[in-house]
Amino acid sequence: MSLKIAPLDRSHRPLLADFRNTHPALADYLQRYALRHAEKDLLARTYVAIDSGSGAPRLAGYFSLATVSVERDSLAPLPALERLPRFPIPGILLARLAVDTRIRGQGLGRYLFEEALGLTLQLARSGPVAFRLFVTDAVDAEAASFYTHFGCVPLGDGFPRRMVLDLRPLL
Repeated sequence: MSLKIAPLDRSHRPLLADFRNTHPALADYLQRYALRHAEKDLLARTYVAIDSGSGAPRLAGYFSLATVSVERDSLAPLPALERLPRFPIPGILLARLAVDTRIRGQGLGRYLFEEALGLTLQLARSGPVAFRLFVTDAVDAEAASFYTHFGCVPLGDGFPRRMVLDLRPLL
């Protein structure tokens, strides 16, 4: 597999229709909303993994990043944040991460997560804004287990699948 990660743009449109995922909403978002959210609505930026190793290019997976703030009181599972002020804590939201079902089980999800986190850390180190958290909303229990391997912790009963990672130790 020969992968290239790139921000989604209009040149990728022909590849979108063939993308499949076990969660139809993840394929639907990519095919119907991701480009609009990046270009017109300015809600999220989507990055695609293009596999060009086996002939015609194919979209192997994607992730979307957006901004988020998390209520300070919901961060009890992270003791390192106890000294922070009592207002919402800014972060980057890994809004979606999906791998094509035909590529599943080959490590692409891990690669995409690491790419998303890498872009986030790059922005945290030298970007024009400050933020403390990397946040994700796991689509199901399997995804929550996946994110746990990277150190993400659930916020608790109020948001059972919202998971956070404190970026400070990584910086």
